[in-house]
Amino acid sequence: MPRGRKTRFFALAALALAVAVFAAPRQFLAAVTSPREVSVVVLPFEINAGDDMKYLRQGLQDMLSERLSEAGFTVIPRESLERALASKGLAPGDPQTVREGALLTGAAYAITGSFSQLGETLSLDIRVVDPFGLKQPMPVSVSKDGLINLLPAVDELVARMKGDLMGLDRVVDIEVEGNVALDREVVLMRLTTKKGDTVDFKTINTDVKTVYDLGYFDDVKALLRDASGGKKLIIRVVEKPRILAIGVKGAKELKSDDIIKAANSKKGAVLNPKVLSEDIAAIREMYRKDGFYNAKVTHEIESAGQGQARLNFVIDEGKKLFIQKIIIEGASQLSEDDLKDELAIKERGLLSWFTQSGILKEELLERDSAALAAYYNNRGFIDAKVSAPDVQIGEDGITIVFRVEEGPRFKVESVRVEGDLIADEPKLVALTKSAEVAKTKGYLDRSMVRDDLKALTDYYNNFGYAYAEANVRMNDHPEEKTVDIIYVMRKLQRVHIRRVLVEGNTKTRDNVIMREMRLADGDQFNGDKLKRSSERLDKLGYFSSVDIEPVPTGSPDEMDLKVKVKDKDTGKIGGGVGYSTYDSVYFAASIEEGNLFGKGWSTSLNGQWGSKKTAYTFTAMNPRWDDSNLGVGLQLFDRQEDYVSYDRDSLGGKVTFSYPLGEYTSVIWDYRLERYKIYDVDTTSASQLVIDSLGRHTASVASATVVRDTTNGGSTTLPSKGTVNSVTVSYGGGLLAGSDNFVKGIFDSGWYHPVIGDLVFHWHGQVGWVGQNWNDEAIPVSERFALGGSGTVRGYSQRKITPLSDGGFSAVYGDKEMFMNFELTYPLSKKMGIYGTGFFDAGNTWKEGESWFDTPKRGGIASPSFGLYKSVGAGILWYSPMGPLKIEYGYGLDNLYDSSNSKVEFNMGRSF
Repeated sequence: MPRGRKTRFFALAALALAVAVFAAPRQFLAAVTSPREVSVVVLPFEINAGDDMKYLRQGLQDMLSERLSEAGFTVIPRESLERALASKGLAPGDPQTVREGALLTGAAYAITGSFSQLGETLSLDIRVVDPFGLKQPMPVSVSKDGLINLLPAVDELVARMKGDLMGLDRVVDIEVEGNVALDREVVLMRLTTKKGDTVDFKTINTDVKTVYDLGYFDDVKALLRDASGGKKLIIRVVEKPRILAIGVKGAKELKSDDIIKAANSKKGAVLNPKVLSEDIAAIREMYRKDGFYNAKVTHEIESAGQGQARLNFVIDEGKKLFIQKIIIEGASQLSEDDLKDELAIKERGLLSWFTQSGILKEELLERDSAALAAYYNNRGFIDAKVSAPDVQIGEDGITIVFRVEEGPRFKVESVRVEGDLIADEPKLVALTKSAEVAKTKGYLDRSMVRDDLKALTDYYNNFGYAYAEANVRMNDHPEEKTVDIIYVMRKLQRVHIRRVLVEGNTKTRDNVIMREMRLADGDQFNGDKLKRSSERLDKLGYFSSVDIEPVPTGSPDEMDLKVKVKDKDTGKIGGGVGYSTYDSVYFAASIEEGNLFGKGWSTSLNGQWGSKKTAYTFTAMNPRWDDSNLGVGLQLFDRQEDYVSYDRDSLGGKVTFSYPLGEYTSVIWDYRLERYKIYDVDTTSASQLVIDSLGRHTASVASATVVRDTTNGGSTTLPSKGTVNSVTVSYGGGLLAGSDNFVKGIFDSGWYHPVIGDLVFHWHGQVGWVGQNWNDEAIPVSERFALGGSGTVRGYSQRKITPLSDGGFSAVYGDKEMFMNFELTYPLSKKMGIYGTGFFDAGNTWKEGESWFDTPKRGGIASPSFGLYKSVGAGILWYSPMGPLKIEYGYGLDNLYDSSNSKVEFNMGRSF
């Protein structure tokens, strides 16, 4: 918010607060009766601040006058002052009018002052002037931070003048007597009377009651003693006994230690009846939650002398009770069993010892009544009523009775849209789910009606009607038991965005945020674009929270958008460990920064060390070069890898460019230049293809990828709906030179869809092919396909799913590949960001002469059904404070030559 605007905001807030206080009923304003009457006249203030603060010249004059009047002063009205000065040809702002104003109005004192502001600090400086000159002018000054403290500053001025001008006694000291166990600050911090205040008996009496209400004292008194310069206030207390020890009697089902731990009364503390009452209620609730609904809890106090006592909680547990029966009275048209399925509370069953069902949780009773009513409403019973449940607690068990009045069941006859229509009625009706139900004369569903109201409102929002209202009217026909649904639309004013404001970002620059917004200054409001803006900001991964709030401007056709974000740590130190029968144990580490300098740049340095692989990779990316749509990236890498029958050592780099082709689609093209060497070839196990690849190679490869991503996932949440599709075409050698000549294509697809509640189904599949370019040279080994491991077919070792040489066990790798992943994901804890996953994977690779889904034998082992190696498994993903942590276990369902059919992988990272 600009400084001037912020200043005006707080000043107006302060004045509004002052007006609210002035308008309060006078009986709520504590006033001390003064021993003598003192009249004053207040002149306008001098303002030493910007022009936007000049209105305080008269505002402070009125504010101070009002507060002085409430404090017992006789204040000359401003109008009387102005008339008196005008009769002499004087104006209130003239310096010489200070004494003249008091003399003309008969005031005992004239008050003039100034207001100054330096940064966030404000200062009020006044002079109390004797018009006859018998006393020197008395200066009084107060300083505060922030205009919001303007009214407290005025009150402090009044308090100082009150004692000096009215001759009231001041409290010069405050003492506490009689406290032994409790610190004196326990009392002092509750007092509203402070040193320097004028003596106010009403306030002191209130303070005595406040201290007594703490519950720590048997008696509280206030005494005033003469002291130098005023009065000394003494708060004399008599403490309740201190708790020497706490015990429990009669507890069998619950541990005494757990009961004592649940109590707020502690050993060494002063016994407090209020706290003790809360402890008894908490202990009783512990027993109720455990099924002991008839438990009785009392207490006893055993005196130990010298102001100490032993506190005992005395418990009569009674018998543990379970829900024996749930009765739904009045249910005739719907199945009682179906209704019971909607309830959170359950009857006791055979597995209750494990599921904990059958225990009454009283906080769920209201929820269950609402659930039954909603169940009826969503099945055509528009007049159904469900009363609050009757809980009958007996000696041997609990019976819960829900009473239902079903009423008639209605079907949907027709659906219409009326009011302010911005499209043809048939088009608007087509947006509703109710229209489909009306076609089949299905039963009315109120939840569907709510969805329709939202769909219609969203449609209007997308045409600029930000405040559009959708209401529903139902015309029922009791005889036919049908209902007409009429949606009534009010479009109100079409709204434009006046300004987009950003706040909360301490690291990320405004332009990085603004370039993701799909609504800008002057744009017409659009609900979909507002939602998309929030999604794009969340996907950046720079913020722990994103909230875009529409803010009214006072004009019905304009609004501001306040983009409130909270930066999070985007730097990461990652570490991981993994294990498989192929790789054995391997380690990985990385240093990353996803929002370098707050500009949205990303950079990372990664390393992996293991018996099979050592690799280093440096990556840098600017996703929006010079705030344009062009993204530019660079990657450098150095890798040494052991592929069982040969080793590969590579060094190279890649330049990447990206550009959006719409809201959800982007094109990415890159060029990779790599020098690598294939060496240590095991001629006894390697295929002829690998043996022929021995030596140094140069890969000069250009690739183009088109990606479309409509998923809704954020930086710390998995997607729940949407798709991700990409097509990549790569060309190596030929016109680009280099020794690796090939053409390669890969299609990758993912689909997310909610199933029930938070359970999400995810399908992912990939199909790839690589072939010769026009020089007919062999396809490089490095570009061929091999599956297995995380990201492909879990449960099998890395690159173990590959074609073999004819009649042998040598891997020749494939020129075709396909794999699919089927997953069900469920958030185990949304708050902690923990997800559980169950999966089924299937895939294979094929060589020249083989087709997709062929089933050739490999290594003498029968080919899997459908030509696909399959696996099942489960995993856990945790967005921990240290970064994403993932562990997966996969088990292969088909035999694979020379390979164990199980694998565990574990990875984690840490934010810094």
